[in-house]
Amino acid sequence: MGVQPRMPNGDGDLAHHARHALPASLVHVLDWLSGRLDEAIELETLAAVASVRPRTLEAHFRLYLGTTPSGWVRRTRLARARQQLLAADDETTVTGVAVAQGFNQLGRFAAQYRRQFGELPSQTLAAARRKPSDGVEELDDDALRLSWRALASAFMVGPGPCSAALADVEYAQELAPHYALPKSIAAWCWGQRAAHNFSDTPQQDRARSLRLADEAVRIAPYDALTLSLCSGALTLARRLTDADRLIERSLAVDPSSPWAWARRGWLSAYLGDHDGALRELQLTLRLMPFEPLRHLAFIGIGCAHFGAGRYDRAARWIEDGVAAGPESFWAERILIAAAVHAGARSAARRHASKLLRKDANLTVAVARDAWPFRPAFMRLLADGLAIAGVPRA
Repeated sequence: MGVQPRMPNGDGDLAHHARHALPASLVHVLDWLSGRLDEAIELETLAAVASVRPRTLEAHFRLYLGTTPSGWVRRTRLARARQQLLAADDETTVTGVAVAQGFNQLGRFAAQYRRQFGELPSQTLAAARRKPSDGVEELDDDALRLSWRALASAFMVGPGPCSAALADVEYAQELAPHYALPKSIAAWCWGQRAAHNFSDTPQQDRARSLRLADEAVRIAPYDALTLSLCSGALTLARRLTDADRLIERSLAVDPSSPWAWARRGWLSAYLGDHDGALRELQLTLRLMPFEPLRHLAFIGIGCAHFGAGRYDRAARWIEDGVAAGPESFWAERILIAAAVHAGARSAARRHASKLLRKDANLTVAVARDAWPFRPAFMRLLADGLAIAGVPRA
């Protein structure tokens, strides 16, 4: 394609890549904070740990994590408090949980908790005790197994894995009709079928995706993974405002969720925030530098470079991503267009010919209708595909 990318080989190279996704100062602070969230935290102390000035550390938090140091600490403490309340036993109290997470003013804790999660901590605790059947230990074992097996298939984002995931979660839903995870996986997979040309019934698939996403969110409105998957379904249906709302809630529930950061990065790429997408997808790699998220993070980073006009970089990242996840050949559309705009037109035409053998129904019109990127992005994609020989209609 005119570029010669090298994909990291082995876990050591991947870990090296992931460590460089954030500044070393920020990495040191996050590691230091992980065991001290119940303590009083001062900005000057964090700056000393990072070996930078307080103003520099604040800038790093805002640039890479979208918040302040105090905001990150508060959000993480609240997320951990919610996890404790949801896993409550007979001896758990709201006061005990609050103090354990570093909240000494209970009224302020309750107010902040309610702003973040839409209910009081006492309501979370009462619901956890009232519905023991919602706990993982009470779920049908096969529904649990099939759902988690389907998750890996769903994130390969290809026609074969998508079908395999749907088969698993269809049975899981029969076994556990009130379990949100299989519904949210199915919602995203039906959305994939509609957006990526995996079926001949995109309108029906999209409608089914949205119905399942709505059901899953109603069942588990504060489950981070469910919210991330449903955000993906809404994104592919072009409901970007609703998708953004869900993914922000997901990150409020679990600020360290790689699934949520991957979805946040892709949504930023769709919205045209190229720098934000790069930061968020690099953070995804730091949190989970392996499959099934790695190749999607690589492809998303390539899309961000493409949108910013860095076509050589886009080609390298996407080529590596598709090499790691060959079922994700839909991303080759962007790779081909990137090669055209980088000046490698002959290579792009050869690649387009190969892609059309895998995606026989692909046209420029189909590609333009697939994803909710900004119009300028889609014009560049369409022009590149047409020049490479993909039929217009």
